[in-house]
Order: sequence, then C-alpha cells, then structure tokens
Amino acid sequence: MIKSQIYINPDRRYPSHYMYTMNDLKTLSSEKFQQLCRTTHESFEKLVSKIQDDKTFQNSSQNKQHNPAIQLAVALSRLGSNGNEATLGKIGMLFGISHGAIVLYTQRLIQILMKLKHKVIVWPAIEQQRDMSQVMQAEGFPW
Repeated sequence: MIKSQIYINPDRRYPSHYMYTMNDLKTLSSEKFQQLCRTTHESFEKLVSKIQDDKTFQNSSQNKQHNPAIQLAVALSRLGSNGNEATLGKIGMLFGISHGAIVLYTQRLIQILMKLKHKVIVWPAIEQQRDMSQVMQAEGFPW
C-alpha cells in the first residue's frame, strides 16, 4: 500500500503514558536512577535546588514550562548517553516529550550550568578518580 499523505515535518511527540513523572523518578532504585540520569538521587536533588529558581525556567507565555527537575533529568539523560541511547527518539519515548523539547531542555541546562559553573561543576578528587578508574577497568576500559 502506498501512503496517501507525506509530512514534511512528521509528528515527533510520544504518547504521555511513556512519560516519567517526578514521582516515577523518586521511586526508581539507585541503580536505575543512575542509569537514567547519570547521577545519584542525592546529587540530583542538590542540583535541582540550585537551578529550580533560575530565570531560565520562568517565562511569560501561557504555556507553563515542565518541572525543572524533569528538564534536568531529560538533559542529564541525553548528555550522559552515547550511540543509540542518545537519540532524541529514545529519550523522547522515555520522557514522553518531543525532540524539540529535549533539545530545549538540554540547552537550558547548559545555559544554567555555565552561570553556576564555579558552584556546581567540580573535578573529582584523587580518591574519586581512583574509584572511577577501578570501575572503568572492571567494565573493560583500560586506563
């Protein structure tokens, strides 16, 4: 059968039943949460508390922005993934949002982190570097 309609810009939204909510994120096990957001629950909550009141999350539009914590989770998931895991489609399905929203949330996070870089971005201490190195070696990555 031949398609009778062709769309130049196909719909990139996903059904909302796929969408993670804040409650879903809070109830994920530590392991699952780290796989999704690439950080611990505790570090995530600290970062949310530092960024949630930023003007970047406020607008004068009638369309209310998504919860800053969800935007953070989306951006961290995207930035912490590579290969097929980093595709907009995959992340869109996980969170039930459009490709454009994923890009926008990522841009917002980077913009905010650049403002707060001296407060929230730190290089791991020597002991933490050693711990990470051991984990990476155990996973098969030579250092």
